[in-house]
Amino acid sequence: MNNVQLEKSNHLYTTYMVLGALYVLIKIAFVSAGYLHLGAIFHGLIPAVIAVVVGFLAQAECNKSNGRLWHLIMVAVPVLIFITTPIYMYVRERADWLTNGRLQVLVIYEVIAVVQFIIASKRLKAVR
Repeated sequence: MNNVQLEKSNHLYTTYMVLGALYVLIKIAFVSAGYLHLGAIFHGLIPAVIAVVVGFLAQAECNKSNGRLWHLIMVAVPVLIFITTPIYMYVRERADWLTNGRLQVLVIYEVIAVVQFIIASKRLKAVR
């Protein structure tokens, strides 16, 4: 891999990890605005930490060898977030699951997950 390709791939990993950090930053913003309870920050911290750690490990794997395990996990994480977020929100809040800023958080989370999935798919394809 030449320097230009390596730099571009590093930007993709960084973008993936920054998007992962946005999960918790979005929750902090909505809690600060008074739309969500303080415990929501913890719920945003879980996917944020997982996405950042998986992105970092996939980047380390790519720089060392042509391994694919962490890249496959990198693709699976946003899919799991995409699927589990609305289910978790519904189970937790029941009738009020799309009120008081929750719909906006759900849409933002789903968009972030889709973008992360696209980035991870590109990296998985490049590693093959």
